[in-house]
Amino acid sequence: MKTTRFITLCMAMIIAIAQTYAQDKSASKVSQQIEGKYYTAVIVDTDFVTTIENVKSALKDQGFGIVSEINMQEKLKKGTGNDVPKYTILGACNPNGAYQALQIEEQIGVMLPCNLIVRETSNGKVEVAAINPERTMQSIGNPDMIPLAREISDKLKLALEAL
Repeated sequence: MKTTRFITLCMAMIIAIAQTYAQDKSASKVSQQIEGKYYTAVIVDTDFVTTIENVKSALKDQGFGIVSEINMQEKLKKGTGNDVPKYTILGACNPNGAYQALQIEEQIGVMLPCNLIVRETSNGKVEVAAINPERTMQSIGNPDMIPLAREISDKLKLALEAL
């Protein structure tokens, strides 16, 4: 009877440890936020591949779809022969926002989609950076675009905060 109870207790502990490990591995933790001139970024404590999946999920929750994914590490190695750390560009589109933007400014497509990067830093952390449409859209000089750009910027920031 004591042996059965001991084995049951050990199995329960193993399951609890495995569940904790699985939860910790997939849940990002933002350890730093960065505001650049034309982007917003966060440093997360998850691995590169998990971070990409987490970014895609957070963007989906904010109404974005991924329209392109470019593995820059692979492209630059193939094109130049040089090795670079892991670096992926995600092209994200919020269809409603893109439609509204095209109604305001027909050539706005040259600035779409909203790009995000996921890159491995020199200290082994992972950075996620997103374009800040509110700042970049100021360059087109159309004041009608600013409220929409602010809305899209806010959605991208919420996605980054969700990591």
